[in-house]
Amino acid sequence: MAHGRTASAPAPAQVEYGPPSGQPPRPGADALVRSEALFAGRSTLTIEHEGTHYVLRATRSGKLILTK
Repeated sequence: MAHGRTASAPAPAQVEYGPPSGQPPRPGADALVRSEALFAGRSTLTIEHEGTHYVLRATRSGKLILTK
């Protein structure tokens, strides 16, 4: 990029495990990732899973669409 600037990556998504009780996660607990943290102001993101790319899109009506 010009003048030695580099694009900064968005902050990593914050992950919560189990109920919001403040206790450490138990093994095998479900993870809660807030969509706002994943999208970080964007309307789409690409997820790579086992070598395949998927696109997750947030619609204007607040729904999520996952396509291959």
